[in-house]
Amino acid sequence: MSDPLTHPLVRTYLASVDKEAAVLSGDRRRDLVADLREHIESVLPQGADDATVQQALDQLGTPREIAAAAIAEEPGVNPLQPESNARTTLTLGMMVLAAPFFWVLGIGLVLAVPAAVRIWRSTAWTRRDKRLGSICALSPLLVTPAAAAPFAFADGLGLAALIGAFLIAMVIPLAGAIRLGRSAARLHLHAA
Repeated sequence: MSDPLTHPLVRTYLASVDKEAAVLSGDRRRDLVADLREHIESVLPQGADDATVQQALDQLGTPREIAAAAIAEEPGVNPLQPESNARTTLTLGMMVLAAPFFWVLGIGLVLAVPAAVRIWRSTAWTRRDKRLGSICALSPLLVTPAAAAPFAFADGLGLAALIGAFLIAMVIPLAGAIRLGRSAARLHLHAA
């Protein structure tokens, strides 16, 4: 006899609820999943077959419905909502373009700070995504000098070394933009 909570359908269901409820605090999400685990364990017999498990999960509702209900109960928490592709592209473009211009007359900072603000004001990303995006957008402030230092000590800081440092500094904002872009695209797919 197997534990109903180890059934693949149950594990997938609980993981989906956790993902759909990403805008909730970690504690609230853990409580929600724990309550669901407890309920599932109480209604499913040991060794339940796939049909019985699926029927029990269907009676609970979809992961999206459960997450939406939990989100609606939390004051000040709004569900994730997709933004226009143009707005997302502009925000992520500002984030990536800030890196090569960070130390050129402060242009990078003029791009990175509004990108970080736009990320935080967005309804398309979780708090975790927003923290990651902000760190990535502002990372060239520290990464560029750190990347330029070895060049400066080795051969002096020439144009090629400076360009190399800027390219290295672009890696983090680019990786962050790809991550946020994928999150936004998944949200668009769910909304469709």
